Amino acid sequence: MEVERDDEWASDEFGDTLVGPRDHHPRTVESVRSRFARFLGALAHERVSNRGADGELVTGWWLGRLPDGWHVLNDVPVGESGANIEHLVIGPRGTFTITTKNLTGKVWVGPKSVLHNRRRTDFLPKASAEARLASRLLSSAVGRPVEVRGVLAILCDDWTVKQRPADVYVDATRGVKDWMLRQPTVLRAEEVIELAVAASKPGTWFGPRLDAR
Repeated sequence: MEVERDDEWASDEFGDTLVGPRDHHPRTVESVRSRFARFLGALAHERVSNRGADGELVTGWWLGRLPDGWHVLNDVPVGESGANIEHLVIGPRGTFTITTKNLTGKVWVGPKSVLHNRRRTDFLPKASAEARLASRLLSSAVGRPVEVRGVLAILCDDWTVKQRPADVYVDATRGVKDWMLRQPTVLRAEEVIELAVAASKPGTWFGPRLDAR
C-alpha cells in the first residue's frame, strides 16, 4: 500500500524506518525488516552473546525477526523534553510500547513491582505510563481509540517471576517476541497500515496533543 508523501516525513532520522528510501516516488510503509534491522543483522550474532550488549540493540534484533506484517519504530522522540519510546511495535496482534533494561544481578517480578537486586524499581509505572501516552497520541492521530500494551524486555543474570503484572508484560527479549506472536489477532491488515503510517509521522508525537490531559 502506497502512502502519500508528507512534509513531516522529510527527515530519515525520526525514529527508525517505517518509511522507504528517499526517492522520487511516494514513500511506502516497510515491514519490520527496516534499515535498522538489516544493519543489526550484520552485528547481531556477536552482540547478542556479549553480556555487555546494549539492551536496545538486542531487543531491536529480536524485533527484526518478527514476520511480515509487523512494523517497528525504534527510538521515537516524544515532545520537546527529550523523552522517547524505545520501541513501538504494530502488528496484527496489537500495538505495543517496549522498554528495554540491561541489568546485572537478579530481577524479581511480582504483580505490582519489579525488584532489581532486592531494590524496588520504577520500571512498571514508567512502562505503563508510556503505553498510555502512546495510546492517547495514536488515538488522536487516527481519530479512534487505539489500545497500546506496555512491555518490559529485560536482560539480566537471574530471574524470579512470582506473578507477572496485569497491565505490563515482563520477560526477556526473545520471550517478548514470542509472547506478542501468541496474542489473538485484533487488527486487520488495513488497520495495521493506518497505525504504522500515523506512528511514522513526527506530528503524531509533537504538538498540542501532547499537552492535552
